[in-house]
Amino acid sequence: MLQRLFLGFAPTSIQRQQLLLLQQSLALQIAPNAKPVTRTNLHLTLAFLGLANPTQVALLLDGVDKLAKPQFSVTLDSIAIWPKAQVCCLKGDNISPELALLASQAQDLAQQLQLHRSEHPFRPHISLFRKAKPSGILVSELTLKELVQQKVIQASMLELTLVPEQLHLYLSASGNHGVEYQILHSWPLA
Repeated sequence: MLQRLFLGFAPTSIQRQQLLLLQQSLALQIAPNAKPVTRTNLHLTLAFLGLANPTQVALLLDGVDKLAKPQFSVTLDSIAIWPKAQVCCLKGDNISPELALLASQAQDLAQQLQLHRSEHPFRPHISLFRKAKPSGILVSELTLKELVQQKVIQASMLELTLVPEQLHLYLSASGNHGVEYQILHSWPLA
């Protein structure tokens, strides 16, 4: 049976709460048919892997076991709408060497296992809305500072810094309430 998989990082429960507040603040700026990402599905994707068969999953687990998994921090401080993907996300542009290494190793592993390989360079982000189209002031990228100045969001969050302790393998499964992301396996970052 094929499984739809990706590697990623989970925000802390406090960060999830901040992200939900940010979603609520942005909701009025987003096209009405945009769907907010649920609390449990909020994550930062390292690599989307697509559909994997049981053999590929076993090789993937073994492959990730062998990767260097350095700790890192990443700061997300801008809101962007990516029209092609129809995603509104919180993103950051500064990628530490440790995070860049993880992203490049994940893409190399995906290629070795003939899984999905991204055609885009790695861009750290957390999706806040799906089916989002540019509207209102969100027609281009804005920093959280600019959104505070325009009184769209509260000044409580000018950036979000993730310092994950674990890398997760997620399963994307269709459930009763839409797509649900389940953690299948976790590895500590050291």
